[in-house]
Amino acid sequence: MANWDEIFDQWARWVHQGALVPGGQSVLGKLIECQGVFGGGGGGGPVLDCIEADVEAAVLRLAAEDQAAATTFRMEYGAVGNMNDDTQLKRALRVGISLPTYKRRLKKARDYVIKALTKKRTQGNV
Repeated sequence: MANWDEIFDQWARWVHQGALVPGGQSVLGKLIECQGVFGGGGGGGPVLDCIEADVEAAVLRLAAEDQAAATTFRMEYGAVGNMNDDTQLKRALRVGISLPTYKRRLKKARDYVIKALTKKRTQGNV
């Protein structure tokens, strides 16, 4: 069984490194430009064939369906938000929602991302 919190923390650090894609381009922009296909093309570019990129892709797909859940996921793992918001209650209050709503959105997001990563992993091993 994967340590999902560790993977998600690693993803958040990856997001903050800023070397995600060249020239300040967003991952979404790069996905659109490459029509969803990363890789090839020779060195010098960012590493996008990694678990962190898979997490980001899943979060972007979730955002298309439920922006609030995706934002909550990003806040929980520190990819966005105020680093002083060290508790779920503080994060919930900062965005003006109740703690139960925050937890509900986080559960939905975690379940979505975990399902997407698990599906990708099992399809990759076939």
